[in-house]
Amino acid sequence: MQHITMSPSICLATLLLALVSPSLASASINNNNGGAVAAASVPTATQFLQAHNDARRDVGVAPLTWNPSLEQDAKRYAGALGIRCRLETLEDIPKFYPQNTYWGSGYQDGAAVTGWWVYGRRWYDRRANSCAPGKECESYKMVVRNTTRELGCARRTCRSSPDTVAVCSYFPAGDYDEPPY
Repeated sequence: MQHITMSPSICLATLLLALVSPSLASASINNNNGGAVAAASVPTATQFLQAHNDARRDVGVAPLTWNPSLEQDAKRYAGALGIRCRLETLEDIPKFYPQNTYWGSGYQDGAAVTGWWVYGRRWYDRRANSCAPGKECESYKMVVRNTTRELGCARRTCRSSPDTVAVCSYFPAGDYDEPPY
């Protein structure tokens, strides 16, 4: 048996590096508003999936898995939204899956987009399965719906501005009259 020894300073440096270095999947930075934003090195799919699964874990719902077919559906719809750079129902683009859509000023990554939908939790009354009057929480309910198993998302920078549009598609669709969890 061979013993390897390290100097105390190397051991301390290694320990400190391990403690302060976030994993790639959880790397984040703060935006100018103090909100956590996934680091640029994290793939967009990972940003969306991790943020969704963090919200689901908070309410005890099983995590989602990434579905490339749903991602393609989301890319198609996000691409069309990015042309006019506004949220609207696109009659000429069929929706095959339930979706969350987003428009935001400037660049927004997948974690920030999902964070906006999850922000609706504050207006969700689980007992009544409804949103506070005049508030939107349906996007939050879509993120945490316990019958949903798969996710695919896309974000696009608008053609005419630096703003962001994003779409997430979900499978399977659930019973929206029932509480999401």
